[in-house]
Amino acid sequence: MKKVFYRRNLPHYQPDNAVLFITARLHGSLPKEVVLTLKEERELYQKYLEKEGLSEKELKEALQKSRELYFGKFDDLLDNNKTGPHWLKDERIAQIWIDALKHFDNKRYKVICSTVISNHVHFIFYQLKQPIRKIMHSLKSYSANEANKILGREGSFWQEESFDRAVRNREKLREKINYVLNNPVKVGTVSHWSQYKYNYIHTDFEKYVK
Repeated sequence: MKKVFYRRNLPHYQPDNAVLFITARLHGSLPKEVVLTLKEERELYQKYLEKEGLSEKELKEALQKSRELYFGKFDDLLDNNKTGPHWLKDERIAQIWIDALKHFDNKRYKVICSTVISNHVHFIFYQLKQPIRKIMHSLKSYSANEANKILGREGSFWQEESFDRAVRNREKLREKINYVLNNPVKVGTVSHWSQYKYNYIHTDFEKYVK
């Protein structure tokens, strides 16, 4: 597959043979003004870095760190937000997402690990056979329709845009796997990642888990 790049509110980049770390959140899970403020802070800091006279390598590393910081703040807000929908707390809704993700595992992609939190999901996958935009649309569209049937509602279920990051080496893969599996520990649902029923790790990657 050729490299794919597109931009909406967030940049999306799918290199060849990508391993991708994905976060998808429920529609309305964060107030718009909070998301906009965080986005503006990130853009201002990026402009500041670009004016610092850094070398190409230094700028690339600094921007990478700023993206990690941005995601960390973004995810902390999701973890600690008590308002907005938390439909994924419902076992029936959580299972719809899990079944959707598993349905095309080893067909359109391979899942390394995943988790489900009350208002968002994290997962890592690779060997994508289609552009990520198409894969995410399929996953979200199916799971949203099925969830809305159970909830007896209409309208947007998922926030339209997801947060995706390429995992570029084994050290980062180890870090992100542990991040995904320990999210339920972080929010206080369980004391150890292995106790959480919605955590999944492929056996080939268990060696990466602390």
